[in-house]
Amino acid sequence: MLTKTKHEEEILKEMHDLSEPFQEKMVKIVHLLKQEFLKLNQDEKAATNKFLRICGTWEDERTVKEQMKDIYSSRKSTSRTAKAF
Repeated sequence: MLTKTKHEEEILKEMHDLSEPFQEKMVKIVHLLKQEFLKLNQDEKAATNKFLRICGTWEDERTVKEQMKDIYSSRKSTSRTAKAF
């Protein structure tokens, strides 16, 4: 069997000396891992897409520096919380 990567080759070497029942268990473990990792990746993408549908994307023609300047210039100093700390 030709392998695509050195990792596939390593896995085959590791499994070569195992009994057939144990190899069968290893195949089940690999299938389970693939399902779980693919599921997590799909869930993450779905959550991101859902978030973007709710919140939308940021639209602004200004540069990042211009946006930051606007944010900082709109802040106001206050002494209301000075006593709390």
